[in-house]
Amino acid sequence: MAHLNYYLDLCVDTFIVNDGAVLLRLHEKYNYWGSPGGHIDPGEDVNEAAIREAWEESGLKVILVGPKDWNKVDTETNKDLVPPLFVNRHSINNTHDHSAFIFAARSNSREINPQEEESMDTEYKWCTEADLDELLKTDDRMRPEIHKYALAALKIAG
Repeated sequence: MAHLNYYLDLCVDTFIVNDGAVLLRLHEKYNYWGSPGGHIDPGEDVNEAAIREAWEESGLKVILVGPKDWNKVDTETNKDLVPPLFVNRHSINNTHDHSAFIFAARSNSREINPQEEESMDTEYKWCTEADLDELLKTDDRMRPEIHKYALAALKIAG
């Protein structure tokens, strides 16, 4: 979904893990390594948005993984959502910010097959912890916060 033209939009980022590696995608608009993610659609909760964005941008079906020692306990009147690992606020430009809920997820596949046209020419890579450390040292498109989020996802969902 496009920006809603508010000063602050709510978004999700989903760091997908498979067999000891985390998926990174090169953001086509801002030219930095990140994860599949995007805006939360009206009527959608954060878990639904994280799963949808992962599917749309990578074609991977994912299961969200909560923080260590978190247990889902639904009741008759309450559905527990998987909590994010991190929440941030970052500037997009002088008049617009995003607040992102950062999730870890598992997938049983590494086959990238984007479901939306804008992601079809995007560069993707699966990274181990050593790969992430090397990217941080050698590629200025790897931001320290993305490195931190990807490492956390590897530890929790790996």
